[in-house]
Amino acid sequence: MASNVLCGRCGAALDNPYGTCRSCGSRAAVAGFAPPRKSPLAAAALGIVPGLGHIYLGHYGRGAGFMAGTGLLQFFGFDLDLTAIGALAGVPIEFGGFGLWMFSIFDAYRTARRMNQGG
Repeated sequence: MASNVLCGRCGAALDNPYGTCRSCGSRAAVAGFAPPRKSPLAAAALGIVPGLGHIYLGHYGRGAGFMAGTGLLQFFGFDLDLTAIGALAGVPIEFGGFGLWMFSIFDAYRTARRMNQGG
């Protein structure tokens, strides 16, 4: 069911006047309602646990994806390190997990800044 509220960015009708636009992904700006501002530093600090910064921002799927991806890469990388031949594949997999973890911290910070700017 579409509401009478239009997206301020692309002009599409919004399903939920307090949600995000399906067309462009921007948050709705309803008169008298300002979405709560989120701290980029808090999002980055919570990113010490992979994906927790995104959960703080309300992006639950992205947070769960970072959590699962980083956890699986670290787990399988460490598991492969336990064999001599597996170390050739395990070490790069662990570095991939570490890289994904660092990217999730950066992405949480960047996402919080974008949310606060309204885009």
